[in-house]
Amino acid sequence: MKYCLILISVLLVQGARAQWVLNGDAEELGDNCFQLTEELPTQAGSVWYDSLINLEEDFEVNFEIYLGTLDASGADGIAFVLQPVSTGLGESGGGLGYEGIEPSLDIEFDTWQNGIYGDPTYDHISIMQDGILDHFAATALTPYTQILSGSTNAEDGNYHQVRITWEAGSQTISCFVDCDLRVTYSGDIIDDIFDGDPFVFMGFTAATGGSYNDQIVCLDYVTAVDELDDVTVCPGDSVQLFLPEGFVSYSWSPATGVSDPTAPDPWLSPDVTTTYTVTITDECGNTITNIVTVTVGSPELVDLGPDLSLCEGDEELISVFLAGATYEWNNGSTLPAITITESGTYWVELTLGNCTDADTINVNYSPAPFVNFGPDTVVCGLSEVVFLDATNPGATYLWQDGSTSPTYTVTEDGLYFVTVSIGSCIDQDSLAVNYSSYPAVDLGPDIYLCPDSVVLLLAGPPVFVYTWQDGSSGNTYLITESGEYWVDVNSNGCITRAYIDVIDDPCICEMIVPNAFSPNNDGYNDEFRQLECSQLNRFNMKIYNRWGELMFETSDYSAGWDGTFRGEQCEMGAYVFVIEYDIIDGESGIKQGSFLLLR
Repeated sequence: MKYCLILISVLLVQGARAQWVLNGDAEELGDNCFQLTEELPTQAGSVWYDSLINLEEDFEVNFEIYLGTLDASGADGIAFVLQPVSTGLGESGGGLGYEGIEPSLDIEFDTWQNGIYGDPTYDHISIMQDGILDHFAATALTPYTQILSGSTNAEDGNYHQVRITWEAGSQTISCFVDCDLRVTYSGDIIDDIFDGDPFVFMGFTAATGGSYNDQIVCLDYVTAVDELDDVTVCPGDSVQLFLPEGFVSYSWSPATGVSDPTAPDPWLSPDVTTTYTVTITDECGNTITNIVTVTVGSPELVDLGPDLSLCEGDEELISVFLAGATYEWNNGSTLPAITITESGTYWVELTLGNCTDADTINVNYSPAPFVNFGPDTVVCGLSEVVFLDATNPGATYLWQDGSTSPTYTVTEDGLYFVTVSIGSCIDQDSLAVNYSSYPAVDLGPDIYLCPDSVVLLLAGPPVFVYTWQDGSSGNTYLITESGEYWVDVNSNGCITRAYIDVIDDPCICEMIVPNAFSPNNDGYNDEFRQLECSQLNRFNMKIYNRWGELMFETSDYSAGWDGTFRGEQCEMGAYVFVIEYDIIDGESGIKQGSFLLLR
């Protein structure tokens, strides 16, 4: 919603000069003058208008050219170039800075005789094509002629007025020097040279070689640059317009509301919308016509844009900054920007000078959906399911597989994600699920422990994580006293706990052997031996590997196997024992079984 308060203000519209791209040795001198080369050898410089011009429209370029003071030893000249390629630089020396720029149309102001190009002995001008300087080639579009009518020397230390015109209808380009027509060419330039593309860059190039000169271009009027733009003012306002100075005369029509109808920079103060025509006349009597419309009305200074739909929790920064302006918002703020956090109608009034504009915007906040599956998870038990719930009232849902239910049931490994939408408000979350089995663990039956005996428990392979009742870790545990023992075995976060009771036993000679031993010289369980009996009439223990090869034999009831065979350590694994015994006043018999050798 727009409204405007109309007050009296003053507006200055200063015709901003175009942006020019400089290359090589080119330097900006000020007052729209550019030095393309200095009086030094092997220099090359160029200056290009940074925007494309349209050859389907008429244009003209008025400038002054300075070719230096050195005549016989001066070189090499300046070229006016049209080309669609880039704003770069061509060859130096005799190439005048434009050699090699293709496709191109080139008006050369050549001050050096290059025999290989068929140059005459005087300073000459001609229209060339495609960056080729050879006057005998088909790309020489016009014969050469003197730059200055009636003079062979243009390196005379003077600035000379140049006017280049382009007539789009006939595709004719002409060049005048000091009011005299020097060269002109008509042809299907857009198609034949530029392959049907009417948009080209416009610029100037220059170069020196072993000979040299100061070479300067000063721009007076360029159609694409210096045309006036239409302006809008509030009723009662004034606007000052600027045209390039230095022409013979200026004539504004109608003169109504013009402070000085003969000035290049008058103030215009129309009461109603008026279209002005200004005619500029140069010293040759040529005229340039410029048309500008000054609209008297209410300029748009502020636009808050369309109404907004936001989500709860969002913040929206609205800025209407305009240099020199003051502001008043609906909440009393005088800053150029406000932050919106709730629904409502917001308006701002902006004042620039004596012009005021305002705009209004409606903001509506909608409930924002929320979904949070928590951290990624490991599911213990392959038959378990995970239930994901993204329910939000009034929402729609899109899961990773394209399903649209508010809930999702997980039964296998994967990455699961959902987008929840309420209107334009959305929330997203994902969950990585990894299934794992509970590890199997068995500490065996309860143990009866004789005095001064130890037992090594094996809980499982070392690939799992173990935590025993006293906080120790490792897959084995050495028991030296009675009590209840337990271990937690962790596989990818899935934990199984196993218990075993160790009971004191006076052990009146019971033939007992461990289920494992570890010959690592730590003083604990370093040998496999029978643990209890010393009151024996007879004792014989044999140990075999899994292939039935006898590893160890002894008749000493106190002797044990240290896990070696013929002086070499045996590999870890299962072994078989056979013990034949007679206990004094006790049983006799054979005890056999298997055990593990651990390291």
